[in-house]
Amino acid sequence: MLFQVKDLAGDTGAIAAALRAHDANAKVTSDLLAGRIDVSAQLTANQVIAALLAAGYEASRMSEPRQIHVSGGSDCCGSCS
Repeated sequence: MLFQVKDLAGDTGAIAAALRAHDANAKVTSDLLAGRIDVSAQLTANQVIAALLAAGYEASRMSEPRQIHVSGGSDCCGSCS
C-alpha cells in the first residue's frame, strides 16, 4: 500500500517500528524525495494511517498504480514469467 507522508524525514526506521508494533512482519520502503512510503503488512490502510498518526506522522493513502499487461507490449510489468 502506498502512502503520502507529510514532512517525511529520513527516519523510516521510526515509521517501520511504529507499524511493527501492530504487525511484527511489516516492511516499509520509502521514497524520501517524493515523501512516500510503500507498506507491506497485515494491516488495513486505516490501521496504518492510525499507527503513523500515533507516532506523529500525518499520512494518507495513495491509489496504487495499475499494472497493465499487454502481451508483447512495453506495458508488461515482467511478473508473469
